[in-house]
Amino acid sequence: MNQQKVEEALQRYFEGSTTLDEERDLQRYFAGNHVARSLEVYRPMFTFFAQERAVEPPVHKTRTIRMKLSVITGIAASLAFLLWLGLPTAETTENFVYIVNGERVYDETAALAIAENKLQMLATSMQTAKNSMAAFEKLHESSQPLINISNALRMKNEE
Repeated sequence: MNQQKVEEALQRYFEGSTTLDEERDLQRYFAGNHVARSLEVYRPMFTFFAQERAVEPPVHKTRTIRMKLSVITGIAASLAFLLWLGLPTAETTENFVYIVNGERVYDETAALAIAENKLQMLATSMQTAKNSMAAFEKLHESSQPLINISNALRMKNEE
């Protein structure tokens, strides 16, 4: 690109009316070795933008968290069902029979210990999901000012 085309593209860039191809051309120009002396002031800005593009954006974990919560809910429901199956019936009042992981357990203490262990694992998973949601909400809150600035600039450019 010659200097005049670069200056015209820069003008459109600051007005927000460049195409993606023009922006890529500007990126390439300022990344090159033949930048006009009068345009050198823009090189750090385009270098910064190129470095920012190289950074991986944070991944939205909402879907992952929802899926984890669904799995945890399913596990909790399964445990509740297994515990319900293991409750003594009128027919088996003499021998308590519990079904744990598909096997009969006749020792009430052992069955309760297994159930408590499973519930503790469930509580740990729920806490992890809660912490993940809190981190996601903090990230969302911290990005809100940038979103507001972006929206304000977009609205200003549309005027």
